[in-house]
Amino acid sequence: MKHRMLITALCAGLFGGMFGAAADAPTFAERMGWGPEDRVVIFNNDDAGMSHGQNLGSIQSLEDGVVTSWTIMMPCSWVTGIRDYLEENPEVCAGLHLTHTSEFGQYRWTPLVGRAVAPGLYDDDGYMWPSVAEVVENATADEVEAEARAQIQMAEDMGIDISHLDTHMGTLNGSPEFFERYVNIGIEKDLPIRLAVNRLEGEISEERQARVDEAAERVWDAGLPVLDYLHASSYGWEKEEKLERYTEVIRNLPPGVTEIIVHAAYPTEDFNEITASGPTRYGDLLAMTDPRLKEAIEEEGVIVISWRELHEARKAVDE
Repeated sequence: MKHRMLITALCAGLFGGMFGAAADAPTFAERMGWGPEDRVVIFNNDDAGMSHGQNLGSIQSLEDGVVTSWTIMMPCSWVTGIRDYLEENPEVCAGLHLTHTSEFGQYRWTPLVGRAVAPGLYDDDGYMWPSVAEVVENATADEVEAEARAQIQMAEDMGIDISHLDTHMGTLNGSPEFFERYVNIGIEKDLPIRLAVNRLEGEISEERQARVDEAAERVWDAGLPVLDYLHASSYGWEKEEKLERYTEVIRNLPPGVTEIIVHAAYPTEDFNEITASGPTRYGDLLAMTDPRLKEAIEEEGVIVISWRELHEARKAVDE
């Protein structure tokens, strides 16, 4: 298949841009077998394993809602709860939310690699840095890669069937060197990464555009899928507006394959002690499980798939 001209790019939530590919170019959804007008969506719930409440939200949003995939934060305390669920439900699509930051004030986690291997990943208290900027300032690409590989190894050792990879807080997009390691790991492991050539909101610099353009070509050539669009702005929405805004996104989706990032969580008693984001996360859970969202998806003829199904569609292209 001919590669289309990529006009813009994005990989994960740190970068943004609302740009379109050439009008006569096929979408990646088309290249994977869907029709030119088909709108294909993955609802991915980030942060599984972060807490008990986040696990409950991940499970409920999948069992009772439209969520099709998760990504798991391997350094966090509640990973075994998700592992146990996956042992009983092996058909669930679960990827890794590669984690290099620990942003909550009194609820922190540490790198899996030791300080001797990756001292730049540790803050003064011995935890991961709270922000992406601090990781970029203090850690090397070798250290970041070592931690990513340790998290993948831990998941494999636990028996988790990893479906895909993305990056918590967009840290692996924080520098060209980090991004290159992220792409290389996905290709080496034959695991799809969160890589989209358009974004439904925001802006993107020409430098970042060119970087992800090149990566999208490499990823596709390696037999991995590429997203047409990414929607990553719902974290900042108010709880009360979630259903209406997600419905609006669905009704206005362009043709192609889009990942919509959510953070559905159940408000357990301790959740507000962990993070002030509890209301917006609970709003995601309510929206994802509301029958009206599912009705809008059906009315619009939107095709909902998982990351594993997207990978299978890409592999079928080369068969």
